[in-house]
Amino acid sequence: MFCSLLAYADLKPETLKGYQSYIQSQESRLKSQNTSTKDFLWIDQDAERRQSVRDGEIETEQLKTPNIPGGLIQHWVGGVFIPNVRIDQVIRVDQDYNRHKILYAPDVADSRIISHQGNHFTVFLRFRKHKVFTVVLNSEHEVDYQPLAPGKLFSTSVSTKIQEVKDPDTPKEKVLPVGEGMGFLWAMNTYWRMLERDGGVYAECEAITLARSVPPGLGGMVAPIIQSLASESLINTLTIKRKVVSARK
Repeated sequence: MFCSLLAYADLKPETLKGYQSYIQSQESRLKSQNTSTKDFLWIDQDAERRQSVRDGEIETEQLKTPNIPGGLIQHWVGGVFIPNVRIDQVIRVDQDYNRHKILYAPDVADSRIISHQGNHFTVFLRFRKHKVFTVVLNSEHEVDYQPLAPGKLFSTSVSTKIQEVKDPDTPKEKVLPVGEGMGFLWAMNTYWRMLERDGGVYAECEAITLARSVPPGLGGMVAPIIQSLASESLINTLTIKRKVVSARK
């Protein structure tokens, strides 16, 4: 019964419009941040946070987002320090998309490069999250890497297609049309900042996601899944990135 109630959370045009409006406002701010010598890194905006990350902690923060009709925007930012590596070593791991299904398992169940030209990648990722029950999503992303200066880089990843998978890995597997299904993840933009400093690389990620609004009475079931697709995925990504890059140095 729980799943049948959620099946009506189809993505509406006004929901997507609200998300896109928020994305535009944030990308304007990010463009300005990229030119800043003082506040390029989010961690540098707070001395205690900067020291915590330098000491090996992973810091995250949820940013306030506007209410939009029929949907929920989540915006998280987090940072990690990877000691004794160079930025090119981090980038090599990031661009090894064919192996993300191994490096980032079990959150990433499958991955591959669809196309690649210069600093632009089109990639496929299958996400698998288990929280209350299992959610599997097929997704495609356009990824661009933008070197800003020696040892300084900004990258963007924009989802172009996210589809829920019913009965995954079974003979009855079915990929639903975009915008249909239970609505745990409809869109995702991620923005990475990397900077060589202090004998290593600081890597920060801002993840902005769009999901269904939480229906009355089902918050205890729906909210943990939506939350895990945003906050937990960010923490896991930062943790694994540091581990994998450190192991390859």
